[in-house]
Amino acid sequence: MRPLLPFLAGLLLLSAFSVQADTFKVGVELQPYMPYSDVQNGQYMGYGRDLLDAFAAQQGHVFLYEPLPVRRLLSDFLSGRVDFKYPDNPRWNADLKQDHTLYFSQAAAPAIDGVLVKPQFLGQGKARLKRLGTQRGFTPWPYLDDIKAGKILLIQANQIDSLLAMALSDRVDGVYLNPQVVQHQLYNTAGNEALVFDPSLAYEDDHYFLSSIKYPEVIKQFDAFLNKEAKLVQALKERHGIVNPLKGR
Repeated sequence: MRPLLPFLAGLLLLSAFSVQADTFKVGVELQPYMPYSDVQNGQYMGYGRDLLDAFAAQQGHVFLYEPLPVRRLLSDFLSGRVDFKYPDNPRWNADLKQDHTLYFSQAAAPAIDGVLVKPQFLGQGKARLKRLGTQRGFTPWPYLDDIKAGKILLIQANQIDSLLAMALSDRVDGVYLNPQVVQHQLYNTAGNEALVFDPSLAYEDDHYFLSSIKYPEVIKQFDAFLNKEAKLVQALKERHGIVNPLKGR
């Protein structure tokens, strides 16, 4: 019996590992959104990829990333064709999610959404915002009442670079987007100070989360990872230049 003990122990170890080493499909956004994420040649990359890969490696999971257009991503997630959605937020498309039980992780990244204007218009207030641009599928929550009342005309575009071109050519008075994404987009084109975040205008100070319908236990594992590996998570944020522009982190 004694020679069998190491063999049996090895089987038990292998069995334990196989339970943990699950393969999951993670739905991600098919759009340039650096420094948070991007998809090049079909490969998901950026902060989101590094963060999720680090978690998967620690847990022994395998994550397969499925880049999808934003609207289809939500549809595939709710129908169960992907196991997780990143990024996600409880407020996004809440009406479409209400018939499903979703599990959200702790905050995985800070995310400010606000209005960016030309530097000469900084601090001039909401009164000059007659035309506000945003990406199709985005909801400019602080301005919905003014949009519904006809005080602000909402102009949407599929691509961020199209919105930035509108702002730079004064076809819109400002764009409602994530300031870090805008600065990254402008860095090698018009100059990263061509449009600036105006904190005097209403904005959303929020976060991105990992979500799942089918695997709440993995969401709990991810929460534990975020807490236990806080230094690693912070290092990843710093490596990718992800900070809260209001708090500097």
